[in-house]
Amino acid sequence: MNYDKYLDDLNYEDADTVLGSVMSAAGFPKIDNIEDACDVIYLLNNDHDRKIIEKEQPMFYNTLEHRLVNKQDVINIINQLKANKK
Repeated sequence: MNYDKYLDDLNYEDADTVLGSVMSAAGFPKIDNIEDACDVIYLLNNDHDRKIIEKEQPMFYNTLEHRLVNKQDVINIINQLKANKK
């Protein structure tokens, strides 16, 4: 799989949208500290996280840093997927 095309997508799409494409192409692998936002709302009891997710409506959430995913998260995930492929 050529994940490099998704790096270019980060220039004109938000990180959450690009990560959705990456995860779909990769078969939705388990990524440490990056969770489905709906799961975070229902499985974790954290008002701060819930408020952010309810306001922004993201697909993914960084549970380690308690924030929306960003470009660096996507780059790190792409690098991880490429390394695991080798």
